[in-house]
Amino acid sequence: ETEARNAELAVINSIQQAVGAALNFQAIVDVVGDKLREVFGTGDMSMLWWDHESRQFQWLYSLEHGVRQANQPFTPRPEGFMARLVQQPQVAVLGSVAQQLAAGFGVVEGTDRARSIVCMPMLAGERLLGAVIIENHSRDEAFEAAQVRLLQTIASSMAVALLNAKSFEAERQRAAELAVINSLQQGMAGSLDFQGIVDLVGDKLREVLGVADIGIQWFDTENQQTHYPYFYERGQRLQVASRSLNETYWRFSRTRATEVYGTAAEQISARMRALAGTEQSQSAVFAPIVGSGRVLGLIALEDYEREHAYGASELRLLQTVAASAGVALEAARLFEDTQRLLKETEARNADLAVISSIQQGMAAVLDFQEIVNFVGDKLRDVFGSPDMAIMWWDEGADHMRRVYSSCGGVSGEPGVTVPLAGAGRANDRVLFERAVVVAGNWAEQEAQGLFCLADTTRSQSVVLVPVIGGQRVLGVVAVEDMQRQHAFDASAVRLLTTVAAAMGVALENARLFDETQRLQKETEARSSQLAVINSIQQGMAASLEFRAIIDLVGGRLREVLGVQDIGIRWYDHQAGVRHFMYEYEHGVRINIDPDELSQAHLARRAPTVYHTAAEQAASGIRQIAGTDASKSRVSAQIVGGDRVLGAITLEDHEREYAFGPTEVRLLETVASAMGVALENARLFNETQRLLKETEARNAELAVINSIQQGLVAQLDIAAIIDLVGDKLREVFRSDDLVIVWVDEEAMLLTPAYIYERGVRLTDNAPMPLKPEGSHGRVLQERRAIALNTRAEMRGGPVPGTALPMSL
Repeated sequence: ETEARNAELAVINSIQQAVGAALNFQAIVDVVGDKLREVFGTGDMSMLWWDHESRQFQWLYSLEHGVRQANQPFTPRPEGFMARLVQQPQVAVLGSVAQQLAAGFGVVEGTDRARSIVCMPMLAGERLLGAVIIENHSRDEAFEAAQVRLLQTIASSMAVALLNAKSFEAERQRAAELAVINSLQQGMAGSLDFQGIVDLVGDKLREVLGVADIGIQWFDTENQQTHYPYFYERGQRLQVASRSLNETYWRFSRTRATEVYGTAAEQISARMRALAGTEQSQSAVFAPIVGSGRVLGLIALEDYEREHAYGASELRLLQTVAASAGVALEAARLFEDTQRLLKETEARNADLAVISSIQQGMAAVLDFQEIVNFVGDKLRDVFGSPDMAIMWWDEGADHMRRVYSSCGGVSGEPGVTVPLAGAGRANDRVLFERAVVVAGNWAEQEAQGLFCLADTTRSQSVVLVPVIGGQRVLGVVAVEDMQRQHAFDASAVRLLTTVAAAMGVALENARLFDETQRLQKETEARSSQLAVINSIQQGMAASLEFRAIIDLVGGRLREVLGVQDIGIRWYDHQAGVRHFMYEYEHGVRINIDPDELSQAHLARRAPTVYHTAAEQAASGIRQIAGTDASKSRVSAQIVGGDRVLGAITLEDHEREYAFGPTEVRLLETVASAMGVALENARLFNETQRLLKETEARNAELAVINSIQQGLVAQLDIAAIIDLVGDKLREVFRSDDLVIVWVDEEAMLLTPAYIYERGVRLTDNAPMPLKPEGSHGRVLQERRAIALNTRAEMRGGPVPGTALPMSL
C-alpha cells in the first residue's frame, strides 16, 4: 500500500508540476489528459467543462479506442445521469452496463458503450466545474478503489488549476478586448466618414476574432431599406443589394438583444435565412448597433463549417464593439447629413438664382418661340452642355415637334417631327406618366427605351423632364452630355425640373395669349368662311342640276382656299364604281377614268387628315393612276341621307402639314351642304324620271285600250290580226312587222300578217317550226326574245345558251 501510495503521489506530483508550468487552459487540459492515459493505460477517456451560462457540457478532451474525438457541446437530459451530476456532484463508479442503464448514463451518438465507467466531478468548493470520465470496454468492475482515489486527487488539483487558467485567460481576453475596443474607439473618433468607420469596425473584428465571415447591416428607416455596407462570405467581400425592412428589423428594434444561433436549423426556425446569392451558415451571432435611442443596424458573425462556434468571449467583444460603433456611426451619419444639407442649400441658392433670372426673362415676353429660345439658351449656359432639345407635343397627336435644338453647339432646324411610335418607352413615360427619365450610360438608355435620332451621335448621359402647363403635358426638355457618364446628379435634375415647370407656366400664358389672338383671327376667318359657305349654298340652292352643283363647289373651293389640287368624287353604289367628277392637279383640270369603289371609301364618315406622304402610305392610301403623290392630304365625305355619296379631297404636292383645323372645318361644312344639295338634285331627277315613265305608261295603256276596243268589235280572226298588226305598226312607227300563226301539232308556222319596208306581202306559205329557232324558244319558254343584231338573227348563239337564233 505504501509503495502504491508513493506511486500515486509521484503521479500526482508530476501532474501538478506540469500543470504549474502552464497557464494556458487547453494546455493544462492536454497535459492532464495525456498523463491520465498513461497512468490508467487507457485509450478511452473524456474531460468535460460545465458552462453555467449556456447550461451545456463542452468536451475539452475526448478519446475512444485511442482516437481523439471532436464531439459537439450538449445539454444534459433532465432525467439523465449528467443532469443529476449537475444537481448533486459526486463520484460515480458504474461497473457494468446494467448499472449504467439504471443510472441513466447515455452514450454519445456514433460511439461504443463501455463495460465499466468511473465519473469524477471537478469541483471548486461545491461548484461543479466539469468532470473526468474513464472507461473500460473489455471488463466489468474494472476500476479499483486506489484508482478511484488517484483520479479524485488528480481531478481536485486539476479543477483548481483549470479555474485559475480560466480566470487568467478571461483577464487576458478582457485586456485584449479592451485594447481592441480602445483602438477602434480611437480610429472611430478620428473619422466622421460613415463608410470608413464601417470598414474599420469590420476589418478589426475579422483580425481580432480570426473570422473570415462577418457582415454589418444598416437600417434606413426613412426609405424603409436595409443596406449592407460591409459583407464577407468565405473570406470574399461581396456587394449585396439593399432590400426592404422586414420582421428582423422590427424584432431587434423591440428586443435590442443579441441573438445567438448554434445551428442552421435554429436560424431558419427564427427566420434568419441566408440572403439571396449567399449560403446558410452553420453558426451565427447577431449584435444590434444602438444609437440615439434606437437600433441602427446589426453586426453579424457567421461560421460556415462549425455549429456552436461562438462563446461568451466573442459575444462580449461583439456587444461592446457594437455599442461603441453605434455612437460613432450615428455621429458620422449626422455629420454627413449636415454636410449634405449644407451643400444642398448652397446648390439650391444657386438654382434659385438661375431660376429667378430665367423667370424674369420669360416674364418679359409673351411670344412662344421667344420663350423657348430664351430658356434653351439659358439652360445651355447653366449646364455647360452644347447638346439639348425642347420638343413640343400637341395632346393626342402621334408625334412631337422640335421647337429648339442644339447639337454640338450648332442650332438645329425647328419643326422637325419625331413620331411617338418610334420614340421609345422613355418619351411615353415622360408624356403620359409625367416621369423624369435619367440615363447615366448607354446600357441605362437602352433599358429605358431611349434611342438615337438619325444622323446624330449617341450621348453618354441624358435627362428628360416634362414641360407641364395647366393640367397637361406640353412637351419634353432633353439635355445630353456627350463626354461623361452619370453627368446629371439629383441637383441638376431638380434644377431642370423647376425650370421646365416655370417654362410650362410661361408657355401656358403665351399659349392663352396666342389662343386669344387665334380665336380673334378664327372668328374673322369663320365669318369669311360663313360668307363663302353661304355663297356656295345659295349657288347650290339655285341649281338642281347635278354637274352644275359639283362644278360650282369645286371652283369656289379653289378660289377661297387658294389650292391647285382638288378632287370631287362620286360613288355609284349599284355599279360599285367611283367617278372622278372634278379633278385638278397642279392647277390643271384632268380627266380620270372611273375605278373600283372599295369598302374603305364607304366606311369613313369623319374627315381624314394626312400630314405626310409616310402617313398616307401607312394608312393604305392608293395613288390614283396617272397622278403624282402629294405631301399633305385632307378628305371630307359627302353624306346624303344614310349613305356616303362621295368625297371632296384637297392635296398639296409641296408642303407637309399644309392643312389645319380651319381647312378641315370649311371642307367638312361644304361637304355636308353639298350632300344635301346633291341629294335634292338626285331626288328631283328621280322625280322627273318617274314622271316621264308615268307618261309613257299612260300612252302604252291608251294604245292597249284602243286595241282591246277594236278586238271586241271583231269576230273574224283575219280582221283581228289585221287590226292588231296595223295598230302595232302605228305605235312603233315601223314599216316592218310580222304576225305568225303557229300550228304546234303540225309544227308549222303560217305568216298571217307581213309588212316589209312598208309593203304588205301576200306569200302565206307555211314554214317548218324549228324547235331550236327563236320561234321555237318563244313557244317553249313563253317569253319575249329580242334579236338586236344580224348575227343574232342569222343563227348566232343566244346569250347564255347554245341555241341558234335563226328560224
